[in-house]
Amino acid sequence: MKYNSVTNRLTICVAAAGVLVAAMAVADQPATGKNHEQCYTGKVTSVDPQERVLDVKGWWFLPQKHFDLGADCAYAMMGENPGTINDLRPGEKVAVSYQAADGVLIADRVTQRPMRYTGTVEDIAPNRHTLTVAHKEFQLADDCAVVLHDDRSGTLAAIQPGDHVTVTYETPDNTATAREIRMTSALFTGDVTAIDLNTHTVSAKTGFEEKQFQLGDDCAIVIHGETGGTLADLRPDERLQFNYNDINGINVVNRIAPAPAETSKSAYLGRAGPNFGD
Repeated sequence: MKYNSVTNRLTICVAAAGVLVAAMAVADQPATGKNHEQCYTGKVTSVDPQERVLDVKGWWFLPQKHFDLGADCAYAMMGENPGTINDLRPGEKVAVSYQAADGVLIADRVTQRPMRYTGTVEDIAPNRHTLTVAHKEFQLADDCAVVLHDDRSGTLAAIQPGDHVTVTYETPDNTATAREIRMTSALFTGDVTAIDLNTHTVSAKTGFEEKQFQLGDDCAIVIHGETGGTLADLRPDERLQFNYNDINGINVVNRIAPAPAETSKSAYLGRAGPNFGD
């Protein structure tokens, strides 16, 4: 009985090892398709447009690979489609489609894979070129783009603490560097009609439109130019600007601030929010 038990255990172990080896073999197989093209994803560590070579470091424990960029290699870069070899730079995440010939890796296509981080702005300091979103700090690239909630181009002046944003970034020299900041919150400007401290809601109206907002846990309320205010600091009939996200019919507000002083009430009648930041 003991002999049979040991034999059974050995059989199970051998079988499991065989399954593992088979799985590893499948993982190492080139992607099916013309010319046995394979794909490798990682971060660009170096690129030489003159020599037409590219080095990419894989994620986790994957090794760095050296690619020769084929004469007809295609480039699909964020915002530049098609791109060129000159659009490649260290710190970008890319997927390289390539063929292996006697140990030489020849790239047929390089596609940028944007890295994104979403959260609430905690601090923005254009003079220091830094942005902090949900406890993560980014360096601001000199040509960092700002996209407002309605897909219009904006400036860094439009980004305020409490805004909900998505940052597209790269990691040159292992430093998170923002290339684009996209505001995901909608805007509403109106006069406060109701404040409920128990339910953490506030209602506001402009023209014939009225909205109720549910305060998020990290909602930034700006009082006298400083964040840190509370719902109790708001007053009826006060004209405010709300940054919010419509989540299944519930308006979750992440920033409340006084409406821009230079705008008149009549300028907002029938509008969901101001146009600013161009």
